[in-house]
Amino acid sequence: MQTTHSHHLSLHSKSQLHELSPQLKILSTLLIVISIAFSKIINPFQIISHAVIVFLIIRFSNIPLKTYLKRLTLDIPFILFALFLPFLSSGNNDMVFTLFTFEIYRTGLLEMFAILFKATAGLSMGIVLTATTTNIELIYGLQKLKVPPIIIAIMSFSIRYIDVFIDEFKRVKISMQSRGYIEKGIKTLLPIAYASGAMLIRGYERGERVYLSMISRGFTGVIELQDRDHKQSNYLLALTIFSIIVLILDVIL
Repeated sequence: MQTTHSHHLSLHSKSQLHELSPQLKILSTLLIVISIAFSKIINPFQIISHAVIVFLIIRFSNIPLKTYLKRLTLDIPFILFALFLPFLSSGNNDMVFTLFTFEIYRTGLLEMFAILFKATAGLSMGIVLTATTTNIELIYGLQKLKVPPIIIAIMSFSIRYIDVFIDEFKRVKISMQSRGYIEKGIKTLLPIAYASGAMLIRGYERGERVYLSMISRGFTGVIELQDRDHKQSNYLLALTIFSIIVLILDVIL
């Protein structure tokens, strides 16, 4: 079977964001997410401003709508949690109306909207970053941002071994199916559990062997990557600055 040691989330397509430097994308994503997270999301200016920023960035990334919506399903736990807030979170007698004998509170509605908006916007920014940046580019960008080498090494090897485990599990599953294994309910998942346990042990032993081999070849914990040529974007920088300004106005006003 062909291995797939590439970034499973990145999309190989052409867009304005694909060609930008990874450190700019990482920093912009972080600042915009922080700006959205700390905004109160009360007045229409804040809501519209952040919504326009996220929409324009998604538009610049050229991510297919189907792919975007599929990855946005990670937002479902936040949605389920937020749906209970109108019934539970109340202020000083701020009931709005009654639904099937359940009281709906204004405070809960505002908190529900804030959580849904912030979670969806933040997740959308993460989707754009991972879709337009490969794992190697992410590591390169973190190096340029002066992230400690130990953190970069941990992230790099984690991504690498996630790919290895995925490929290994696919091989094991195909091997089991070739021997007549068929998934029929919970009881038939026991062989999968045994195989997963064996894979974890083998993965730990393989990782130790690889680490000792790298140490013997002079690995010092620093991953060296060649410099790459990337474009800069005044548009992304302007959107990031505007997002920060919106947060500052929210704090001041």
